[in-house]
Amino acid sequence: MLRNISVFYILISASQFFWFALVPKNLILMVAFGAIMLMLVVVLLGLIYDPSRRFEQNFTYEISLIFISILLSTFGAKWGHDQNFMLTAWAQRMMYFYLFYFFLHTIRIRPEDLEKLIIIIAVIYIVIFLIQYVSYPRMLFGTRADEERGTIRIFLPAKAFVVMVYFYCLQEFFAKLKLKYALFCVAAIAVTILQGTRTPLALLFLGTIIMLILSKRVQSKMLIAFLLIVGAASIMVIFQDIFLNLLEVSEEQSAKEGDDIRVKAAKFFLYEFPPTPLNYIIGNGESHMASAYGMRIWYYKVDFGYFQNDIGLLGEYTKYGILYVIAVILIVRKILAMKIDPKYMYFKYYIFISLIGMIMGGIFARSDAFTTILAIMYIIDIDRHDKKYKYLEKKQKKLQTQPVHD
Repeated sequence: MLRNISVFYILISASQFFWFALVPKNLILMVAFGAIMLMLVVVLLGLIYDPSRRFEQNFTYEISLIFISILLSTFGAKWGHDQNFMLTAWAQRMMYFYLFYFFLHTIRIRPEDLEKLIIIIAVIYIVIFLIQYVSYPRMLFGTRADEERGTIRIFLPAKAFVVMVYFYCLQEFFAKLKLKYALFCVAAIAVTILQGTRTPLALLFLGTIIMLILSKRVQSKMLIAFLLIVGAASIMVIFQDIFLNLLEVSEEQSAKEGDDIRVKAAKFFLYEFPPTPLNYIIGNGESHMASAYGMRIWYYKVDFGYFQNDIGLLGEYTKYGILYVIAVILIVRKILAMKIDPKYMYFKYYIFISLIGMIMGGIFARSDAFTTILAIMYIIDIDRHDKKYKYLEKKQKKLQTQPVHD
């Protein structure tokens, strides 16, 4: 029970979307910092008092690369932008949630319990979103909300939990045709539509089609395809005003001359932003508004509309350098290449869609998003350990039953 509570606390702290608008920001920061310290203490105690690892950690190398890139980026911020080390270290505090992978291995939570916690958070997310949507313009939660594109765009973090559980429920619905799984999928799509975001919506539909085609757990592909068509048509009718507004926005943006704002931002941060050749290797670090570096970043946002977070993996590269990019590529490749139990195949669909979405909005530098991937990595480790143990046990029994010849 204590394990589940601690994991739930860390996931909430990494997400930072369960806080009411009246809760002071400093308290939220303290809670997140407390979660980081909890993970650090537990991991260190585990290394001291329980150095033997029960499960093989298949992603230690990749996460170590990420921590090295975080460390090197503090030098990039100092040498390239004269921002002191402590300020950069604090600005990058949410990246320390990568300790979550080692924390899970230290406490050895059951994969089933971890999946349940993620499902609970995804359900709470949808409920909170709908409450805030109905309550608008009164803001109940500390998040940004804009009234545009024919809807109220509420930017609650931790949407990654919903997307991950969407693929889990979709897989279970394809295999079992139970209503509860379909209801969550519909709710997840509805929330995505209400947010007025085109790319995430397109990725959900793309992932659905790919899963329908490739999944071996689908009992009746014709029936599922029919239900999907009916469901998609119903969604189009219910949310037709939002879809029309999204089409209008797309037409307006395509009609504009010159490069898209994200393309301009990408060119700027790639070619003009790094002050030294070394910053192209170790990155520029995360900026903080208490320094001149942070004020310059704010100036780029306000005057030019250039946001590092809007250019996906490229923006993360400008912060954390080449080692970070290598680590991310290795993680994605390893997850997609590994053989896992069929009940965990939804991991691969989620990672594949995340890989495509990473180009537009990186997920490996947002603690509300990469904690789901760390959970996936941990569960894969357990799955591989169990398979290895069962294989060795089966081999040992076979050797014991063989006749002994003189």
